[in-house]
Amino acid sequence: MAIRCGDCYSLLEDQDHVVLDEFNTLRHTYCGYDLVSELVQDVGTYKNIKEKYRFFSEEVK
Repeated sequence: MAIRCGDCYSLLEDQDHVVLDEFNTLRHTYCGYDLVSELVQDVGTYKNIKEKYRFFSEEVK
């Protein structure tokens, strides 16, 4: 299972910088530029977000 950006739908790579919104949608930081700051839950690399939030782990069934 591969996780894609919520805006451009390209596959997320570990080194990509992403934004996590309140709906648990991941977007590249350059795709999520129009997000209201109150909706942003977390920002970081995709690898760090996967480690921090277990529901993004590709091993979870």
